[in-house]
Amino acid sequence: MGVAGMAWCQEPAIGATMKILFCGPIPLAGATPHGGYEACNRRTIDALRASGVDVSEQYYPQPKGGALAKLRGYVNGFASLLRQIPANDGDVYHLTGLYKHFILAEWLLLRKARRQRLKVIYDVRAGSMYKHYKRLGPMYRWLFRRALRAADLVMVEGTDYDPFVREVTGRPSFYLPNHIPVSAMPQRTAGSVSTLELVYIGRVNVEKGVETALQTYLALKASGIDCSLTVAGPGSPELVARLQQQYPGAHWPGPIPSDQVLALLGRSHIFLFPTRHPGEGHSNALTEAMAMGCVPVATDNGFNKSVIGTAGIVLPFDAPARDYADAIASLWANGRWEQLSAAAAERTRQHFSTEKAVARLASAYTNLLDVRP
Repeated sequence: MGVAGMAWCQEPAIGATMKILFCGPIPLAGATPHGGYEACNRRTIDALRASGVDVSEQYYPQPKGGALAKLRGYVNGFASLLRQIPANDGDVYHLTGLYKHFILAEWLLLRKARRQRLKVIYDVRAGSMYKHYKRLGPMYRWLFRRALRAADLVMVEGTDYDPFVREVTGRPSFYLPNHIPVSAMPQRTAGSVSTLELVYIGRVNVEKGVETALQTYLALKASGIDCSLTVAGPGSPELVARLQQQYPGAHWPGPIPSDQVLALLGRSHIFLFPTRHPGEGHSNALTEAMAMGCVPVATDNGFNKSVIGTAGIVLPFDAPARDYADAIASLWANGRWEQLSAAAAERTRQHFSTEKAVARLASAYTNLLDVRP
């Protein structure tokens, strides 16, 4: 289903009369988020507060130690979250769930919030909902459907999930994409007009597609195209050393700060995203690349197809590096790059900006409270 068919709301005039209990994987104030999930939650909360909404943070447990210590920590942590619900005089309980192993705890949280007469949102993030639903057995499927039905509104990170939510709950989902503060992004700098500059940003591991990216680079060079590749991100020293030896010629700056990531994207032409990661959803790096006018060439995995739309190239899940190289060579040769670059930046401004996403989210809160009994 396309974006137009989802439960979108117009941008509201945001008031300060509501209190939101925002529960989920949230980094502590000033702490570095662990992954895109926490980073998006932090951006959402900060933007809501900046617009005048009262947000109370309720943190998912993050226990350390061995298996038994972690189990004890999770049980105690979720029990504490259950106890916190009646202690807050909020209006909306917004649960950004992890489902999978946490589905029972999340269902109990949603039920408790409803009993406290809060309006309840179950915010289903990441791209592995279907995978877990299909493989984890009938008890998990029963619990997951109960969790969806316990919510007054189900939010989804990808439009792909809307038909399933409608089938289970009888109501449309609300599309809350991963978002970035587009208005604060730097301007794109003029890249090389002769050298095709490729970039891979993310975890350096096999399932995220780094080897396909490197093979694509070598295939383009072998076909006579003047190109470069920068691989930026964390990875095990052993894997990085092997890849550097096996695929020579790429630049390897390692993990770099966010301002350098944006600068790199802003002078690169193609964002290589051949991910086959089973939990892929709506990638931060993909959205940042598009915002900076770096054209994505990606795998049909997670929400890549619905995020990219016609502003880049999406190849089949199992496409080899040769297909990536052919697609990139074609768009570079026929002069399509400038058109796609402008389209990627505009698509991000229209659909994936924090400003627009959080304004719609505040409208969803208001709409829920307007029908409160």
